[in-house]
This record gives sequence, C-alpha cells and structure tokens, in this order.
Amino acid sequence: MRAATETPQRGPRRQELTFSFGPFRLVPRRQLLLLDGRPVKLGGRAFELLHLLVQRCGDLVSKDELMAATWPGTFLHDSNLKVNMWSLRRSLGDTQIEPVYIATVARRGYKFIADVQTSIAEIEGDLAPAEPVAVSRPPLLRDLVGRESDMADIADLLAQKRHVTLAGPGGVGKTTLAVAAAQAFAPQCRDGTCFVDLTTISDPMLFGAALVTALGIRGNPDNSLTAVLDYLRPRQMLLVLDNCEHVLPAAVIFAGSFIGDTSQSKLLATSREPLGTATEHVVRLGSLPAPRTGEAMTAEQAVRFPAVQLFVRRAAEWSDYQFHDADCEAVASICHSLDGLPLAIELAAAQIGTFSPRDLVTTIDRNLGFRAPGAEGAPPRHETLMATIDWSFRLLSHKEARLFATLSVFSDAFEAEDAAFVAEAAGLDPVDVVTGLGSLVAKSLLSAQVRGASLRYRLLDSTRRYAAARRRADPACGQALRHHALRVLALFEQSEEEWNWREPADWTQRYLGRIADLRAALSWAFGEDGDPVLGIRLTVAGITLWSETSILSEAQARLASALALAKTTQCDDLLKAKLACALGWSLFYARKMSNENEIAWLDAIAFARRAGNLEYQQRALVGFAFYLLQIGHVPRAITYLEEATGLAGRDRDLTATSEADRALAWARAFAGELSKSRPVLDRLAATYSLAEGRSRKDANEVYRFITVRFNLPFVAWMQGQAHYAARLARDAVEAADRSGQWVSQSNALGLAALPVALETGDLAALGTYTERLRRNLERERISRWIPVERYFSACLRDLRGDVKAVEDIRSAIDELIECRFLMRIGSYLSVLARALLRQGRIEEAREAIARAIDHQERQGERWCRSELQRVEASVLFHAGEPLRAEKRLQQALAEARAISAATFELRIATDLAAHWIATGRRLKAVRLLAPIYEEFAEGFETQDLVAASRLLQPLRANG
Repeated sequence: MRAATETPQRGPRRQELTFSFGPFRLVPRRQLLLLDGRPVKLGGRAFELLHLLVQRCGDLVSKDELMAATWPGTFLHDSNLKVNMWSLRRSLGDTQIEPVYIATVARRGYKFIADVQTSIAEIEGDLAPAEPVAVSRPPLLRDLVGRESDMADIADLLAQKRHVTLAGPGGVGKTTLAVAAAQAFAPQCRDGTCFVDLTTISDPMLFGAALVTALGIRGNPDNSLTAVLDYLRPRQMLLVLDNCEHVLPAAVIFAGSFIGDTSQSKLLATSREPLGTATEHVVRLGSLPAPRTGEAMTAEQAVRFPAVQLFVRRAAEWSDYQFHDADCEAVASICHSLDGLPLAIELAAAQIGTFSPRDLVTTIDRNLGFRAPGAEGAPPRHETLMATIDWSFRLLSHKEARLFATLSVFSDAFEAEDAAFVAEAAGLDPVDVVTGLGSLVAKSLLSAQVRGASLRYRLLDSTRRYAAARRRADPACGQALRHHALRVLALFEQSEEEWNWREPADWTQRYLGRIADLRAALSWAFGEDGDPVLGIRLTVAGITLWSETSILSEAQARLASALALAKTTQCDDLLKAKLACALGWSLFYARKMSNENEIAWLDAIAFARRAGNLEYQQRALVGFAFYLLQIGHVPRAITYLEEATGLAGRDRDLTATSEADRALAWARAFAGELSKSRPVLDRLAATYSLAEGRSRKDANEVYRFITVRFNLPFVAWMQGQAHYAARLARDAVEAADRSGQWVSQSNALGLAALPVALETGDLAALGTYTERLRRNLERERISRWIPVERYFSACLRDLRGDVKAVEDIRSAIDELIECRFLMRIGSYLSVLARALLRQGRIEEAREAIARAIDHQERQGERWCRSELQRVEASVLFHAGEPLRAEKRLQQALAEARAISAATFELRIATDLAAHWIATGRRLKAVRLLAPIYEEFAEGFETQDLVAASRLLQPLRANG
C-alpha cells in the first residue's frame, strides 16, 4: 500500500488519436473518455455508440447502423439502444430537453451536434475510470426533474440534523430525490455514503443482514444492529435507508438506537410513513407541480412546470415525441389527473407511441375512472398510482403481461438470461422474453441500466408488488418461484467454478449483487410450499459467497438450519459434509467456542467418510484440529492431523494437504516438539511467495504466504531468532494489508506480531499492532480477536506504567477463558503474574501462575512449561522461598533445553545467574550464562539479551 506522502508514479505518455468536444476528450484506441483530464466511467456499449456518433459528427446515424455497430449479429429490441443512449447522455450530462451533444431525430436515429476537434495528443499511460466513493451504490436512476430545490433543502437539512425522513406515497419520487440529495451531500461525508435498498428483503428479520451486507461489515457480529452502530460510530458517513415501510418496526428500532448513539454519521430514510423517532425531521414529499387545466399557454410556458417537463422528457426518450403548443392542454390534463405522481406520469408518457396526448386523456379518463380534477372525493395518490399501473398492465399483450408478472420473483436486478429461464415456467420462449423486456422498459414498467457490456433490469417497488399479485393470481405462473430458485442455484454453482479463476474483486462484485435473490430463493425453498432438498443445494451453493465476503452470522443461521433438515431428509452425504464443514468454519469465528462447533466437525468427518470423499475428509479433519487447538486439546488435535496428513499418501491432489502439514507442525510446536515442527514450517515458508497478479491462484498463494508466517514466528522466537520472527510477522501483516485479506491479517497480528512484540519488549511495535488490530476489527469483526486486542492493549498500558491496566489484563483473560479460547492461555496468565509481581501483589501472582500451570498441563502445551516454571520461581523469590525458587529454576532450565527453546533457556539462566551472584556464586553464574548468551546471533537489543548482557558485563570486567 502506497504511503500517504509518496508521489504517485505516472504511466508513460503516448501519442493517441483524440476527439475533443466541450470539456471532453475521447481516446478510441484505449476506450477512454476524459472530462477535464479525469476519466469518466462509461459502459462498453455506450462507448461504442459515442465513438460512432463522434466520428460522424453532424450526420444522422440511423438506429439500424448504431445497433449493427454495437451489437453485431444480435437480435435485440430497440429499447436496448435507448437505454444505452440514455446512459451515455447521463455520462455526458446531456439530460436537458434541449440537447448539447446528442440530438434525437424522430423515428430515424441520432446525431452528434457539438463541435468536434480531431488531434493527436499525449495521454498518460495509466489512466483508468475512477470508481465513485460509496460503500453500496444505489440503482442507476433517471435525472431529477422538478425537485432541484427540494434536493438542496434536504442536503442543507442533513448538515443540521442527524435523521431526515422523506415521506410520501409510492411513486412520488422519494428514492430519486434521496439519491440526488445524498450525492449533493456526499462532499460533507468523510467516509462516503451507503445506500441500503430495503425492497430487496421481504422479512423484517433480514433488516440487520441487509445493513451489514450493504456496509460491507464482515465477520460474525453477535448482533447485526449493534455491529452497524459500532461501525458507524467512528465514521462520518451518510446511511440511506430506502423503502422502509414494509420493514418499519425494524427500521424504527434501528433509527432509535442510531439517534441515541454518539456518531457523526447521518441517516436519510424514505418511507410511506415517518419512522416516528423523537428527533426525526420529516420531509413530506408532494406531487410535481402541473398547470391548471383549461389555462391557455404555449409549450415553452408549459414545460416550465416539472410534471409537464417530466412527461415530455420521457415521451421524447421512448417515442421521439415532439411537444407542440397544440398538446399543452392535453398534457397538462394528464399530469393533473395523475396527481403529479412522477411514476404515474412516466407510465402515461410511455404510451405516447400508441396514443396521441388527446387520445391519452380520453383513455385515462375512461380506464382509470377518475373524476374531474379538483372534484371532492378524488382518489388518494396511492390509488392513483396503482390504478395507473393497472391501466398500463391491461394495455400489455398477453405474453408481455405474463412476463411482467413472472419477473416479480426477482428481488434485485437481473439479466435477460435470468428472465428467460424463469419465464420458461410460464410458457414463454427466449424471443418472447427479449422482445417483452424491451417493451416493458419502453412502457416504464421495468427499468434497465447498463452494467459493462450487458443490460440489467429491475422492477421498482410499486410495480413489483403489483406484478407479484398478478403472478399469484395466474395459474400459469405457478412454477415461477421454483424456476427462480433453480436459476439462483445455477448461478451460485457457476460462482463456485468461477471462484477458481475469476479475479477476486470482480467475482465478489458479480455475485454479492445476487445475494438478495439467494435469500429469497432460500426463503421459498424452506417455506411451506417449497422444496427442502433444493434449499439444501442452494445453501451449499451459497457457501463460497458467504465465506468470501465473511458474512458469517448469516452463514451460521442458514447452514445450521439446512444441516438440521438434511439430517432428516434423503440427501447426499457429500452435501451434508459440505454443510457441516462450512458450519464448523463459520462457528470457528464465533465469540464463544461451543459444543455445537465440535458436533459440526464430527458430523463433517462422518459424512465425508460415508461419502468416500477424501477431499472433504481431509478438510474436516484439519478444521476439527484447528478447533481443538483453540480450546486447548493439543494431543487430540495432533491425532486428527496425523490422520489428515496421512490421506495425502492416498491422493496427492488433495487441496488441504499443505494446511494439514502446517497445522500439524503448529500443533507439534505447542506440544514442545520444536525439532519436528521447524523443518516443516521452514519448507512451507520457502514454498509460497508474494504473487503480484490478481487471479484466484495468486490470491491463494498470498494467503499461504501469510498463514505460514503467523505460525513460524512463534517457533523462531522460542529458538532464539527474535529479529527473524519479528520480520516474518511483519511480512505477514503487510502482505495481508496489501491484499485486503483482513481475517488473515487479524490472525497474523494475534498469533505472531503481537506476541513477538510483547515478548521481545518492542513497545513501539506493540502499540502499532494493537492499533492495527483494533482498526481491523471495525472492518472485519471477528469476535475471537476482541478480547485478544484488549489483552495486548492492557499489556502495553501496564508496561508504560498504568497501574490500573493489570485489572484489564485479568478481565481480558477471564473473557478468553469464558469463550473457551484457551490456546496460549497459560502464557497469558504468566504475563498477568509478572504484572502483579511488579506491583508487589504476591498472593494474586501466585494464584495466577498456579492457574497458568494447571492450564498448560491439562492442555498439553509443553512449549511454555519452562517459562511458567521460571515465573513461578519469581513468585517464590518474592515470597521469601529462595531454595524452592532455585530448585524450580533448575527444573525449568532442564525443560527449556529438552525442547531446544533457546529464548526460554536464556531467560531462566539470567534469573538463576542473578540469584547466584546475589548469593556469592559469581563464577558459577558466568559459567552458566555466558555460553548460552554467546549462542545468540541476533536480537541483541531485545529485553532478554539486554538483561543478560547487563548481568555479564561487570562479571567479565572483574575477571
């Protein structure tokens, strides 16, 4: 990661053919559009359209020519062209009624009308389109019409208030305005904005999961809403909650907690009704102003009214409509009849290709059954909207109507291939779907947005609700939900395959956007009319996504339910093994290690054996062993790991073999078998390098580079290589930082960097690493590391002289024991005993070291036995029992030598030598300590070697 003060390296300059117009430069060979020298993000199709139009500046380019150039040899509805053209115009800022760059020639095509200069210019070689600053981006929305002053007012309100809610009926434009206001307010948000689309969930219980996913909070928070508040507390962010009405109780609870919390973050909500918190500032959104009916005016005057302007824009976009004076009264009447509701106006404008404005007035009056404008008892706006959607639906062909109803199964954006698969259940073929999608987009019943080279479609909340009701009423759509679940299954099974080769960030973006449909498919499959076996397969297919994105809390709940059902269902044993393995790993990062974890791993081993699958046998054995190490069962872990490594002899292609080797070496180190552990860890450290590519293979290489380096430092430090251990730990931390592998970085910090810094007395490194772990827990909340961070932070404060820190050390250790994170707990307790001794609290220190020795013996962690004996000797010295203390030091020295732990041998020899010097045995002290000290080749500024050197210097000076 580049330091903040480092000057960015610029790429080489090249001579490029460039088209310049206004503030823009177009560089065709590099598919690059620059605005005032800065890259503009532009989809591939939109770029091809712009390139062709610019090349033929001033000439009419027909629709057929544009379609042929952009989609060669492909049959598509011309709405694809219109959507991409709209996207292009947005990128150019060319959304006003009178265009600046691209003019529409009615029913014929388009013309680039701005002056274009062609030149050869120097372009820097490393420019790339910049991504917008946002955690979760909103769906692409149409330009804001008639709400500019509202947008400015809301942005001003957000500067003053912490919680603003835009309230109003469906279709009034709350989402569009919220997104525009968020964009206007964004410069005041140091940490960006996050858009949470609540229409993608139907169950209020998923409210917390939706927030966690949108914010990108990874890990396993015990409470999702608490995790969100913790995440927002140190940040200055705008959180946009869109469409709260159907999950209102959950939204109200969250908003109340948010307001009661100390944070600089802001909340902007949209809802059909206010959330009702004490400090909520409600902005009730009204209709777009429209002219009074019967008032004579010109087109120029009428289009100044936002409702008319919106109607004219949409009609022009989809039907090449030209607004004339003669149409003013009719268009004003349409807007007035539709209560100025933007969505209703867009639906009506989409029919201009079929009806003239005058005919549209008659049709609306006849089919919607409205009374004369202004009459008493006029229908409420919501009824107006639903009546307009219903009228638009009834104008569809039979196949379009059935497609529209079927599409309601999608919770979020989808592609044409998804629609074709699901629509097959309703008897529609791919041609019906392609033409139907184009028609529904043109009629504003479906929105479309360009995503790279493809189109993604989306139903707005109101239209989805209406379409779902139509689907439920149509027997021909009875299998739509099953087909949706099957499509989601196919997508996520495909994601498992693509995980191996697709660039990680691209993979995550591609499939995280599908999580709403995965949730919906699972809810149906495990529901009353669903298919449990299909739900089990869906859960297995979702494992990779939950794992890759560290959405562990959701994964735990889904996996536990699926596994419990699989045990009572006729289900393949390999599927059960996969579920149990994934559940075991998700529980591994829970706050507390429970018996549920052990049951999951034992299930995984049993199911994999019954399935005869060596791959999952090995994975389950390794996973269970890691769990056993965490809860302090070292000998048992070694037994399972020996079985796991033995499987490699039966199949050399098992992917978990290196993990099994590493885990076994690590376990043996805990057991004090350093001579068996070190060669394996050295071999693995030499095997994996820091690959610089962005492929999955490279990411896995980096992962293995990191993981061996949070095991090897532990052994190297014990064997007297403090500098080497510190460097290995630092390399692991930095490699994880560069690659964004935050779970691995937390492991490297907690297992290597922090213990080495503490034991070597490097307080500067200890401070840096505790701060990094604390920051890491904000973005990757792994509960197991929270008390570890508290422990090392308290140790740092204690070493810096804070006498109260010892109680925090004790509290962190007690929490670790309560959570059953017992690995190294004996070592932690020995540090507590030393801190207590420095304060003269001898009896408490005696109790702490007794607990430490008890844990060490029961857990089989021989590695620290000699160190605990040394600390026990210190307690005995302070208690006035020198003879017992000396004997215990001699026992400790023999133990350290037996396992070749040079660092512990030095510490013990230094304490024993100091005692001998104090009791007149100077020569004996030199003969003991000097040879041990001279064996060291590095780390001479660490606290252990400094203490030994200080003891030896006067002895040597005096002969």
